[in-house]
Amino acid sequence: MTWMIYGANGYTGALLAERAASTGERPLLAGRNAKAVRSVAERLDLPFVAVDLADDAGLDAALADIDIVAHCAGPFSATASPMAHACLRTGTDYVDVTGEVDVFEALYGLHDDAAAAGVMLVPGVGFDVVPTEYLAVRLARELPTATDLDIALVSRGGFSRGTLRTALEGAQSGGRVRANGELVSVATAHRSRRIRLSGGEVTVHSIPLGDISSAYRSTGIPNITDFTRIPFGGFLRHADPVLRGALRLPGVAKLLDRGIAAAVTGPSENTRADTRSELWAEVSDPSGQARQLRLAVANTYDFTAASALHAVRTLLASESRPGGAYTPTQALGAGFLEGIPEAGVSVGEVTDPHGASPETPSGRDHR
Repeated sequence: MTWMIYGANGYTGALLAERAASTGERPLLAGRNAKAVRSVAERLDLPFVAVDLADDAGLDAALADIDIVAHCAGPFSATASPMAHACLRTGTDYVDVTGEVDVFEALYGLHDDAAAAGVMLVPGVGFDVVPTEYLAVRLARELPTATDLDIALVSRGGFSRGTLRTALEGAQSGGRVRANGELVSVATAHRSRRIRLSGGEVTVHSIPLGDISSAYRSTGIPNITDFTRIPFGGFLRHADPVLRGALRLPGVAKLLDRGIAAAVTGPSENTRADTRSELWAEVSDPSGQARQLRLAVANTYDFTAASALHAVRTLLASESRPGGAYTPTQALGAGFLEGIPEAGVSVGEVTDPHGASPETPSGRDHR
């Protein structure tokens, strides 16, 4: 069986290619930029092909003998759909490392087409969805009456160019949550919480991440909010309309994007080795019952490479790969996270029941 890494010249794609090669895997490396992809392929002694996602015929030819594509080329808002549709045409299973809500929703919307084509579409097989969905599913099983889910993550060690570009794109749309089963627009950082991580309590603010799509699909919990640490989060909540308006002015977002492209490369190998990411989740029900868990994994990007490689291997080894669009837990199993090699996973109960609480005395929301 053969598989492809598309976007192998990007930060995360290259990490995945390096990890795969170091374990004896020989994926086909691919991307739009022939020179950049060739450079990675020659360094790792792997085969490669250059193909643009806008070239349907070329993309179909490149995928003709591929069993699974690991799609790592962002921004996924622009790249996921053409790759997923190419996979439907060629019978190629698809995984990606997105964290974008609209991408999840669009790919889940292809479930019936994927089922008819016998193709698996599994977005979000990296950080943050694999660990956060693990927490969500485990907590939902512990408290089946849960109606509310809060998920927080703290990613340390810096960010890649692609991550920051995606964040810039998302900032133009503001915040979103899952409320009564529906996606609802809110101000960025509209809620704040104090949560307990390994080093003590931290303040986190609401932000739209893929879990409001993926965790809802896997647990059915109707109210979901994501959180992370945001500098000046309290100020951002009030400045959200102004910020969104400024980013929509002609040329502003493009200028910032160029600045990211010029100044950002991504965390160094030493930085990744010295930093870990932490996650926390809480479910609650109308009677006041609640359950919390926290989780630590390797650095965001090392974890993503390890998780994506394990996802590909798991699917290739599976005797049955039913067509459809699935979350990582649905496609790979509830215990998938626990089996990822070199992912640095450790799970712990939050023993202090007051270790996470709203910052306002009377309610869940900061509005």
